[in-house]
Amino acid sequence: MKIKVAKEAGFCFGVKRAIDMINQLPERFPDKKIYSFRQIIHNPQEVKRLKEKGIDTVQSLDEIEKDSIVIVSTHGITPTEQNILKDKQLTFIDTTCPYVKKIHNIAHYLARNNYDILIVGDKHHLEVKGILGYCNGKARVISSSSEVAKIKLSSKIGIIAQTTQNIQTYKKIIFNIINKLFKTKQIEIRIFNTICDATYKKQKETEQIAKKSDIMIIIGGKNSANTRRLYELSKKIQKNTYLIETFKEIRRDWFKNKKRLGISAGASTPDWIIEEVIKKVKEFSE
Repeated sequence: MKIKVAKEAGFCFGVKRAIDMINQLPERFPDKKIYSFRQIIHNPQEVKRLKEKGIDTVQSLDEIEKDSIVIVSTHGITPTEQNILKDKQLTFIDTTCPYVKKIHNIAHYLARNNYDILIVGDKHHLEVKGILGYCNGKARVISSSSEVAKIKLSSKIGIIAQTTQNIQTYKKIIFNIINKLFKTKQIEIRIFNTICDATYKKQKETEQIAKKSDIMIIIGGKNSANTRRLYELSKKIQKNTYLIETFKEIRRDWFKNKKRLGISAGASTPDWIIEEVIKKVKEFSE
């Protein structure tokens, strides 16, 4: 069986940067307790590895002891949460992805200039919750083009997207918004392509590999938005697509009469997990 692994599989720039920063912390602060405010990345195995290094994940800032080190996750936080960290005089290490910070700046600009802001993304996702904090209550979140018909739109709109959003979904929503407002006499729409370049490349490459494979494996946290989108894109093309977090979920019968396996992985999936999967698959194909 031939195995094709996506070149873009695994850690994106933002996650790699964050993990590199975090790996240095126990040595930099040997006498300090280190906390992660919410999951650093959406990968349970990597979070477990960091816990073994003494980094605990908390969901509330009230759980953090004084004189501790606090890691801000790659998804970012709201200005209010930043102020709480400062008021508590906690040392915090900001691993927010630079692409997410860029969206914060855009959202702040749009809110300051009285635009109604539409965020295309998952309203429950930590990244989107952080972005909303910069919108001064002037934003709403939508996740599908069908929602456009149901919402009231002003004549001054700014549109931004969650970094891991599907590019085709984003384009369709933008098209529907423009089409809805086309007859308005005076209209201003500012559109920002805030989808991470790595996200777009991963999605495109995954689709290309799926077209040439008779089985696909997508590796990543099942709570990861970008991993889930890779799975959905692949599944549309290749019905024999499986989403796994580790090699332990792989089943031998998946590969019966299969000749071409494609593998892709989400932005929060470390290389060591991908390598374990490849090793296991090779054992099954021997």
